[in-house]
Amino acid sequence: MSQVESVILADHRPDNLPLPENIVELCRAAGILHPSRESCARDFPDDVPGIPLIDESRGVAFAWVKYGPLVTLGEALTQNWVGQALNASPDAAVRIPEVYLAFEHCGIGYIVMEYIDGPACDDSDAVRVAAAVECLIRVKGPTPAPGPVGGGPIKHRFFVDWDSSLTYNTVQVLEDHVNGILKNMGVSQRVSFNDEPLCLCPCDLDRTNFKKGLQGKVVALDFGATCFLPSSFFAFAMTMAHDRFTQLVARYVQYPASSNLEAMLRASYYLVPFGKNTIGEQLSVSSHVD
Repeated sequence: MSQVESVILADHRPDNLPLPENIVELCRAAGILHPSRESCARDFPDDVPGIPLIDESRGVAFAWVKYGPLVTLGEALTQNWVGQALNASPDAAVRIPEVYLAFEHCGIGYIVMEYIDGPACDDSDAVRVAAAVECLIRVKGPTPAPGPVGGGPIKHRFFVDWDSSLTYNTVQVLEDHVNGILKNMGVSQRVSFNDEPLCLCPCDLDRTNFKKGLQGKVVALDFGATCFLPSSFFAFAMTMAHDRFTQLVARYVQYPASSNLEAMLRASYYLVPFGKNTIGEQLSVSSHVD
């Protein structure tokens, strides 16, 4: 097996945490589809949420491994950052599973985190989840660059397939792209993110992403579609909520109103027929391959 380089290795990780190489083999055994395929990434189904690591001496789970070709180190770094910001506060309305280990191997991302033993939230928990979300959106990022911690494309429902084609080094570049879409449409509307704080934007509020922890505190589990963005992007996500649970939560979440919302909705809809996010990009910015 090729060498695995970890980007997170917590000081207070469990003593019995397996080595990355052993974790890869456990996940491969649990999620392999076609061993004959050449690409390691194709050996893992996209919809495998993860596997528990079991303490054999006690017969209980002590960690959870989230893995797959769509799991990124940016997700792990973002979860780790938010956990450090919130878990030290007993008054926070939300807890974040501690990240013990995160690494990539052969195109697959692995996040080994604290195991949360509790039921998923349901409709009756909408108010508590809303309070948790309000706590999340107050978290500030480590840099002024939009996106996940450590850099990378933005994952947000504004974009086709939720993935931006660019890594935006500044908010201005992001603003220019949105305005480039509007210009391409031939409309006069423009957005301005200059006066907006860059805050955490949890875009996927599916009920399975929240559990009921100890003392009833909500635990936020999934940071795959969570980036640091101008606050208008959270308003956009709440406005575009389609599933029942997210709509319930959106009723109770207090968040800043956005004067950019109408223009952002128009720009996002405009991208859909093209099936790509490169419309309106500035030629001076290097883009990823769609």
